[in-house]
Amino acid sequence: MIASYDDLCAQTADHLNRQDLTTTIPTFVQLAEAQFNRELRFRDMMIRANATSDAENVQLPDDWLEHYSLQLDTSDGTFLDYISERESNQLKAISGNIGGFVEFYTLIGNAIELIPAPGDNVNLKMVYYARIPSLSTLAPSNWLLVKSPDLYLYSTLLQAEPYLKNDQRLTLWAQLRTAIVEAMRLESEASLRPRSGLVAKVRAF
Repeated sequence: MIASYDDLCAQTADHLNRQDLTTTIPTFVQLAEAQFNRELRFRDMMIRANATSDAENVQLPDDWLEHYSLQLDTSDGTFLDYISERESNQLKAISGNIGGFVEFYTLIGNAIELIPAPGDNVNLKMVYYARIPSLSTLAPSNWLLVKSPDLYLYSTLLQAEPYLKNDQRLTLWAQLRTAIVEAMRLESEASLRPRSGLVAKVRAF
């Protein structure tokens, strides 16, 4: 059973039959989590955040990975349209970016840029994909380990590939990982269809 970070490390060592790698396995876990954050975009990763701003730029949450939607927190809940930085610069050149009703947004560095810049306070609601919390001895579990310990295990095992160049199980582990990711992707897409609605955790910026 894999219910914690220590369980994951122990199972990884057992599967590799390499107790001499116990000090290296935490690095394999870290690399697996970096790959998760690059590749996975599931409903479970969605967070709803609220903010108020009268400035052009709004700082992104620390755990932000990718935007999903941004809307004004008003009675009609107007959704803002995402545009590229180039389109943003073109609009500002034409309009002078004078304070007014916010219609668009783009992402620059670690901030959301509102276009045009609001002249007064605006309340915002954002849904975004959040970084998967890292495991450690001090943070022994997260939602992904609870939901899919097999994905964590096979992903961690594959990060040991430099030590397992001739291990014939690598292909099997890769196939199992791919199948799990695809099954979770299909589950996530089904849960986001209109009939089910969007359920997101709420967090302040």
